[in-house]
Amino acid sequence: MTIAHPQGHTTLAAWPLAICRALTAQAIDPNALLKIAGIDHAQLVQQPDGRIDIQRMTHFWQLVLNTTQDESFGLKVAKFVLPMHFRALGLLMLTSDNLETALLKLGEYSQLVSDSALTRLEQTPNLFGFCIDPIEGVPISELAIDSFFATLINFAMQLGGSLNIINKVELMRPAPNCAENWQQHFQAPITFDAQQNCLWLNRQQLHQTHIMGDKNLAAYNESQVQDYLSSLATTSLAHKVKMAISKQLEHGEPSLIQIAQQLNMSERSLRRHLQDEHANYRDILKSVRMEIALKLLSQPQTNMTEISQRLGFTDTSNFSRAFTQWFHMSPSQYRQQQTSKPT
Repeated sequence: MTIAHPQGHTTLAAWPLAICRALTAQAIDPNALLKIAGIDHAQLVQQPDGRIDIQRMTHFWQLVLNTTQDESFGLKVAKFVLPMHFRALGLLMLTSDNLETALLKLGEYSQLVSDSALTRLEQTPNLFGFCIDPIEGVPISELAIDSFFATLINFAMQLGGSLNIINKVELMRPAPNCAENWQQHFQAPITFDAQQNCLWLNRQQLHQTHIMGDKNLAAYNESQVQDYLSSLATTSLAHKVKMAISKQLEHGEPSLIQIAQQLNMSERSLRRHLQDEHANYRDILKSVRMEIALKLLSQPQTNMTEISQRLGFTDTSNFSRAFTQWFHMSPSQYRQQQTSKPT
């Protein structure tokens, strides 16, 4: 089965469906490309809540780029994605009280959309930054980042916002041959070859853009989102490994065999099942460390030694080297970036 509950890093079936609609709008038959990428179109339609392996999804994006020869195609896909395509998460956004709350919920539950990158929210008194940090070793298309940011803006406009909510856009992708397409779409300063992928929005306008604000409906929709994510977690061995690693890290880096013993499996069996989910132990370990590192560095009361220990590093220098490799800045620089922002 192409679509299933998560096998390693995955994305929601809404994305390939939107790409198919965008291709069809340009008189391009998507079925041949889907077949090459190993994605079944019929299953996409039958299981809109299903998941697509990120390697196949990234391959599909590359095939789309090769076929269209359009570096900005990700921007065009966005208009074929509606909030309802994000299932209960889209409904949760629609029932939030204002646009900032809607985006906070999207950031909090972004794994429903895709767990192939780390979502990070940056807030200052004037700006709201929606950041997407790549996970080392997990392939993700530059077109996918473009498409997500463009979709986010489309959602904002559908919920009552306007283009002037955008302050600036930072993209890690190299400058394209025709940057005017990005400028025209976002109508804000664009930085290519940036240190991060971040869509910066004006907070005051987010606050002032009111939506339905139905607390009862919002609570129900949030429970549906949580149930969906829980169902993914219970069927994913990779998620169970992730949780086991999180519990063991502060006692030192756990080995594959230690985690296998906790899950009542042999090392060989665990390795084989992770391969079936297109996952591997080292990538999961790295992903856990990255997530926890960002969380702990945002807590000024937690010192570097404690963070290093809780992440299973033998000393702070090893942690610092690893963090710099992940995020292209030192832990101290990241913490300074966080603490220097006025509250």
